[in-house]
Parts: sequence; structure tokens; C-alpha cells
Amino acid sequence: MKRSGLFLAVVGIFALCMVASNPAFAAPRQLKFNTFSVSGSPWHNAMLKFAELVKKQTNGEIEVLVYADAKLGDMSQTLTGLRTGSLDMAYFDVGVSSFLKEYKAMQIVWCPYLFKGKADATRILNSPMFREYINAQAPKAGIRIFTIAGDRSPRAFQTVKGPIKKPEDLKDMKLRMIPVDISMETAKAVGAKPTGMGMSEIYMALKQGVVDGQDNGFDLSIPPKFHEVAKYWSATDHVYSVTGWYIGEKVWTSLTDAEKKIFVSAAMDAGKVATDQVQKMDNESIDTLKKAGCTYVVPDREAFQKAMASVPPLFDGKTWPAGWFEKIQKMQK
Repeated sequence: MKRSGLFLAVVGIFALCMVASNPAFAAPRQLKFNTFSVSGSPWHNAMLKFAELVKKQTNGEIEVLVYADAKLGDMSQTLTGLRTGSLDMAYFDVGVSSFLKEYKAMQIVWCPYLFKGKADATRILNSPMFREYINAQAPKAGIRIFTIAGDRSPRAFQTVKGPIKKPEDLKDMKLRMIPVDISMETAKAVGAKPTGMGMSEIYMALKQGVVDGQDNGFDLSIPPKFHEVAKYWSATDHVYSVTGWYIGEKVWTSLTDAEKKIFVSAAMDAGKVATDQVQKMDNESIDTLKKAGCTYVVPDREAFQKAMASVPPLFDGKTWPAGWFEKIQKMQK
């Protein structure tokens, strides 16, 4: 019995050593990945695709845990989490990085009528000009945007009053805007009263009359069903942007070169999921709004562009390097 017990003990220790030394038996490294977008949205589905690809391509050594519905925090809380290490990754607009002083120049992404369309926004945000800026700021900010992929719907004004056909129609309306300076000034340029708040607060704010409207695209307005409480949609198309793949800088530097390549490749492929689903949503959302009893209008975009032309000069050479706005416009056909 003693020999048998000793034999079993030796076998057990040997098995434990094998598990500890063999990656095939080791527990996967888990990374927490958050967004404020709702479950089943294009962003959420892109994140799920990314997690699937990373798990497969790392042979299960890295497991990405996906959280939607702001379960692990809103925009600001998520950025804080990435910096402190309580979160590992995030997926939302590349302009959200401008909440951090190190990335303040990224506010230009939300500059009204900067880009002419989705293709231009994606191409230019992936140009050397932006990539060099992001790479330089990542170590300072403690957060890296390692890939920019996933088209967004053009931003519009959705209101409880309307229809909104010209800038004057927004005069004195309380609009929920992205809580950054350029977004606030954009609202002021058309005579509105801007209010900053997180995405998770918008529905009830519209319903209870805290705000009269909000600016977002179909991609962030249709999934949470803002059209149930705000019945007027004005397709100003005043901002085109792209989604960024965020990761804590410490997490990024802890990855091997091979793992970094896997992450970039997986993000590019998953970004296509968001792009395809957003395009499908853009194609179908007008009908969705009409079926919900909403009024959809294409306003006088030239008038909106003219009204908002005063915004870029307020920030040129202060928030972003002098001449960026003009340079970006010249990069487009």
C-alpha cells in the first residue's frame, strides 16, 4: 500500500509538472474587452469576431472576453480602466481618444464636414500622418489605438421636435453632443444648446425631455431604439468617422511580435464585419424609422456646412497642429 501510494503521488506530481510546462494545458490569458454599444450591434458583433479569430490563431492561449452595453463602463470610465489596467481593450470611435489630453488632436475627427465620405475617412485615418501621431502618443497616454477599422454611419441630428431642414430649425434646442469642445461648438454654430452626456443616458434623456435631440449616426441610434422617443431624423451627414481598436499600452507591450500581428490582422478582419453591418443598417434604417412613425428628411446640407464653417478655425493650431484641417481636405478627391 505504501509503495502504491508513493507511486500515485509521483505520477500526480509528474502530471502537474507537465501541465505547468506545456502551453497546451496552461490556462489561457484572458483579456477584458468593453464597448458602450448595445448587444447585437455591429460593434458588438465585430468584437465577437475578433475574439473568435484571436482564440483560434493563438491556439487558445489568449481568450478575449467581450462586454457590451457599457457593462464595464462608459467612454470615460473605459479609458480610465485601460490606463489603470482594470480593462484591457475597448472598441469605439477613434475620436474618443481625444478625451485624453495626450490625444487631444484627435478631436479633428469630429470636425464638421472634414471628410466627404466613409472611404475617405478610413483611408486618411490610416495614413502615415495619423499613424505617426498615434504611435507617438500611445506611450504617453498609456493607451494605444492599434488598428483603425470599421466604418461608422454619418452623424445626423435626431430630435423630438421637427422636421429639421435648415440650421435655424435647431435654434435653442437642447442637444446631446459628444462631451468634447469641438462637438459643443458644432452645436452652438447652429444655434443649439449643447449638453454632454454618455451614450447610456440618451434614451431616458430624450424620453423625459432633458434634451430635445442628439447627434449620432444610425449605427449608435437604431440598436438602442432612440426612434421610439425621438421621431425626427435630419440626415445632415456632418461627420464621418471610423472605429478604433484600443488596448492598454502595458498589455500591448506584453504581447509578442507574433501576437501583435495576430491582433492587427484579427482587428482588420473584424472591422469588415462592422463595416458590412453598418452599411446594411444604413441601407435599411430609413425604412426602420418610417415604420416607427418617424419623419426622415435630407436637409439643406450646404446651409449646414456654411453654418458650421466657423468651427474648424477655433481649434486649428491649438487643439491639433496648424494646417491639419486644410491638409486633410486636400487629401480627398
